[in-house]
Order: sequence, then structure tokens, then C-alpha cells
Amino acid sequence: MEAHRVQRSAPLRSLTTAEVLHEQVKGALLVDTRPAERFASLHLQGAIQLGLQGPFASWAAMLIRPTQPIVVLSTDSTDAHEARVRLARVGLDDVIGYAVTEERRWRDDGISVASIAVHRCQSLEKILGEDPSVQVVDVRSRSEWLKGHLPGAISIPLLDLDSSGQFIEPYRPSLVYCHEGYRATTAASILLRHGDREIGILIDGIEGWLAAGLPLEIPKSR
Repeated sequence: MEAHRVQRSAPLRSLTTAEVLHEQVKGALLVDTRPAERFASLHLQGAIQLGLQGPFASWAAMLIRPTQPIVVLSTDSTDAHEARVRLARVGLDDVIGYAVTEERRWRDDGISVASIAVHRCQSLEKILGEDPSVQVVDVRSRSEWLKGHLPGAISIPLLDLDSSGQFIEPYRPSLVYCHEGYRATTAASILLRHGDREIGILIDGIEGWLAAGLPLEIPKSR
């Protein structure tokens, strides 16, 4: 029934960047569906990242209010239409339109853009050695955290980020990680929406840490 409803809905409108920014000012949420490293390299300020090549709809349903107007940002129109269908299946029907990402034009037109530094776990020791103030933030679930985490990390599950301001010090740089990078990129994009922070991503997460033969820290209290 849901798929039938999506097929009968109005065609998805293509928006210019100016129209996207206008809708954002009016309250629309920009949902960037590109892969993590593409988003991290350059994105429109205030956008959140939910990669289409992953559990896109599941996380969208948990993170976005059903009444929230949405503008989809995507690599091409095919991905935008796919995102709309998958959003509708979880009750997120208010998709205003979409825009294909145009990084070069954004720069040429002086559009407000942002980027996120991407690191690999093997460089963590060097990063912390150069700046001991860096906060390492694990955004996996609590059950995942209890099985082992990066040494010195703090646990703030992705779904708790909106209420976690007291745990993340905004004036200290942060490195965010999860299992393999999907949630970390989404988390970093949400934190950037909350203010001007210095945030990086450990893109390979726990998988990269273990692949490098590095030890996890097991919480003493279970």
C-alpha cells in the first residue's frame, strides 16, 4: 500500500541551490544521501548525512520527525527518487524536492559550505599525541560499547546526541567513530548542526582498529 501511494504522488521537484537554501531558512532539513567521504569533503552547512548505501530508511525514521519538511541532496536524480521512496516507506512524506550536489558551483558562488576531517584509526595515537585535548566519541549502542571500545573514548550513542551536550565539551576537538563509519558520519553532521565545532571522523571505526591488531578497552562495569 505504501509503495502504491508513493507511485501516485506528485513528481519530485528539482531545486536550484538558491531554492534549497530558501527552503532551509523556512525550516526544511537538508538530508545529504551521498557516501560518507563525499559528504565529509564538502557539504552545505546545516545538512545531515544519511548515506543511501546503508540502513538509510531505518536511521531516517529514528532521527527525523514525521512532520519535518525535507530536501534531499544526492549525487544524481536516480538516488534522489530512491531516497524519496524509502523515506515514504517509514512515514516521512514531506519531501519538498531534491538537488544534485554541485561542489564546484557551491565554491564559485560563495555558498556556505563545510567539511569534516577524515582519519583512520591507525593515526589516532599520533593525533592524540599532538593534541591531548581531543575527545574520542563512540556513537555505537551501549551494548556494542560494553563489548569493547577504543581506549579513552566516551560513549554517546547516536540516538542520544541531541541530549548529550553536557558530555561533549564544545570547545574541545572531537573524533567520532562507530563500527565502520556510517553512524559516525551522521553523528558528526548532527553535532555540526548544534554549533561551530572542530569535528573529525575515524572512518574505519572499530573494524579498522581491530584490523590493525590494536587492543580494545573493556569497561570494568557491565
